[in-house]
Amino acid sequence: MSRKSWVVAVLCAVLAVVLPGCGSDDDDDDNGVRAYITSHYARAPKLDEANNGLAYTAGKSPTATADEITKAARPLDRRTAGATTYLQYRNDIVAISPNGSGAKILLDDYRTGHRRHHSAIAVFGWPSDNTGFRGGGSGDGK
Repeated sequence: MSRKSWVVAVLCAVLAVVLPGCGSDDDDDDNGVRAYITSHYARAPKLDEANNGLAYTAGKSPTATADEITKAARPLDRRTAGATTYLQYRNDIVAISPNGSGAKILLDDYRTGHRRHHSAIAVFGWPSDNTGFRGGGSGDGK
């Protein structure tokens, strides 16, 4: 292997470590949203909801908390209904609502979250089963 090829290989390896998921079209954002929420917010089991709705709390407003989460893991969509902000991910729905002077973050798998929040998110056009979602553009779903 020439020196130039070796340098290129090392550079690519470094970039793969430094920039994971760049240009990727997999579920990295979903994995990222779960990891981000669990590592940056306080777990609040007393606020959990039925069917594995995991609750966390934040000291900031729901809007500021949603801003932090969306910067860490880009959602497919972000919408607000009433005082709650909803973040749509391929495998998860995150609902961020007021909780005292801060926010409650409710993390659900997609199907459970859709059922739980259907009355609020139905107007957004989010599908009830997101397993076949491949993103927008022509040929979507083909």
